[in-house]
Amino acid sequence: MPEPQPLSRRAALIMTLLVFVIALLPRVVVLDWGLPYVEHADEPHYVEEVVDMVRTGDPNPNFFRHPTLVFYMLAIVTRAYGELKVRDGTYASLADLPDKTYGFTTDEGLYVWNRALIAALGAATAALTFVLALRMFGWPTALVAAALMAGSKFHIEHSYYIATSGPTGLFATVVLLAAWEVASTGRWRGYLVGGMATGLAAAVKYNAGIVGLALGVGALIYTWGRRAELLRVHVPRLVAAAAISIAVFFATTPFALIEWDHFFYDVTGQSEIYSQGGGNFEGPWNVAGYAGFFWREGLRWSGCALLAAGLPLLLRRRPRQSILLLATVAAELLLLLSYTTNFVRNLLIIYPAVAVLAAAATAELAAWVGRRIGARAGVDGAQLIDIRPGGAPSTSELRRARAASRAGGIALAALGVLLITPHVLDSAWLLGYWGKPHTLVQAAARLREQPRGMLAAVEAKAVQWSGDPAAQPVDFLGEHGPEWYSARGYRYLLLNSERYAPEVQANYDRLLSGGTAILTMPSRDLGLQPGPGGALVDLGERLDLMPFARREARFGDAIALLGYELRPGEPRSRITPLEGADARELSPAQPVQINLYWRALAPMGVDYTLFVHLYDGAGARVAQRDLPLRYEDYPTSRWQPGELVIDRADMPLPALPPGDYSMRIGIYDAATGAPLSAEGDAPVVLTTISVR
Repeated sequence: MPEPQPLSRRAALIMTLLVFVIALLPRVVVLDWGLPYVEHADEPHYVEEVVDMVRTGDPNPNFFRHPTLVFYMLAIVTRAYGELKVRDGTYASLADLPDKTYGFTTDEGLYVWNRALIAALGAATAALTFVLALRMFGWPTALVAAALMAGSKFHIEHSYYIATSGPTGLFATVVLLAAWEVASTGRWRGYLVGGMATGLAAAVKYNAGIVGLALGVGALIYTWGRRAELLRVHVPRLVAAAAISIAVFFATTPFALIEWDHFFYDVTGQSEIYSQGGGNFEGPWNVAGYAGFFWREGLRWSGCALLAAGLPLLLRRRPRQSILLLATVAAELLLLLSYTTNFVRNLLIIYPAVAVLAAAATAELAAWVGRRIGARAGVDGAQLIDIRPGGAPSTSELRRARAASRAGGIALAALGVLLITPHVLDSAWLLGYWGKPHTLVQAAARLREQPRGMLAAVEAKAVQWSGDPAAQPVDFLGEHGPEWYSARGYRYLLLNSERYAPEVQANYDRLLSGGTAILTMPSRDLGLQPGPGGALVDLGERLDLMPFARREARFGDAIALLGYELRPGEPRSRITPLEGADARELSPAQPVQINLYWRALAPMGVDYTLFVHLYDGAGARVAQRDLPLRYEDYPTSRWQPGELVIDRADMPLPALPPGDYSMRIGIYDAATGAPLSAEGDAPVVLTTISVR
């Protein structure tokens, strides 16, 4: 299989841009995956740190467990997003950006914009991988390497996470490009660019700085057998490149120098974390762990097989390129293998190099197949042979060359498909999975579609339900049985199966069997949609279990009062069970908490308002409260006929003199002032309270 013609500069540029666009598409198609829940544990850390920098205007991240270059890039994007939201009136100033997410964000745009930056850096890494393979091996290998990078689930997944891992390979690939220039030409430019890129790589992830050793390997390749030239010319250039890399690192991590003690403490602390165990697998020199990762995910079985089969051919036919890439991969792997804590995301540093090696090995294997097939062709029929010295190839030679070229091209296409298809299928699954709604978001939407007169207890982030007065976030619902919740006015239970260890699974089953499952959420292990498994359970209405004080009254033909609960206490932000309280003695100026139990009798086209008045013994009104019934989330126009509705009517009280006071309620249309007629066309006396 003859060497392909090199691409022109224009063609190479167009192809590089095309690779970037193709790689970008799968990295941006579901930027809002999981939101408003943030499933990746590292993302809130980065976003909150960057938001704090933007809110305060302080460029010091005050955090050095990770280098700061990515923080600064994210800060630029976050500031641009914040300025846009200030301009459209969402925020009054950048100081209004939400500084905490706790795994649930109130501003999804913050995550979408910052994920877009990481996606662009990931796509740029794929494009640079194409350039690296193009310069080292030619365009057929470059196309295979670019396709592998663009479609790799491993790389696509980390191109979505707001963290340092995804962009790690970008500058490492630039170092390899510079190292190949050193290996090919020995020019100063390779050392200069390589030194700068090494500093930038370390400023993204500290352990990426070891990729700078590729410059030394490149110098050895270029000066092989010329020791004097290596020592006289290239060692000083390597020292200069090292100095440049250090200068660039501190230029992009400036507060490491300004706060050296803090920097040193965080970096050594991070090293301690990597010595404690954990991660994707544990133990130093865990070769099996990394080999298993490459077999199952990094290169998949097909890539590992093709690399193993083609690498001997590659070493024989392209020794300089192979040695440079293998030495770089080996150096980083040796460092990672020395850790007790092993995170496979650290392999993103060398993943472009691995992709180029796999693509080049595949191309060499295809060329070998082509040569084998070509050697058997071209011998039939008449032959023309040019016997002149240096004459043209014979007919059979031309036929063999054409046959080898065709067979090699077909073999490369077939082997390329074998290499890339598993990755594309894995990526398609990942994007399809992320394209589904988060289970807790889906459950919240289903819950809000239900009749909402009664209460809901939810095992979900409290922030998600902060504006819902009838939903109570609970860490663990399994402490009580379904009857306990029914007795306190709860109709719905949102169960999160991940909060139930095997030893308390019976508690989950008891709650699930206590009502009807409106929605069943699949376990996360099934890979059907993001978020925990669980169920939304409707317990129904158990009025017989509810211990509220009975006080029946009708208001027109629309609403009936069933009773109340009352006790001293500060006004609440949501409806909570008062568990049958009828504590009617108060201290002067002590506020009162009131739950009212209503029955909707007919559809209503009006959002009615409730008043609560307090009268002294002389018949003078001394306090009042007027607010629409369930105005925050469930006004009367949404009540379903026959539905039980619980509302709170908490009210502050002035410093009343001791005595007995009559509490009276009524309902009216605030738009017209027309009341709903009640007993004797007068306000209903709910109860009497005493101030002591």
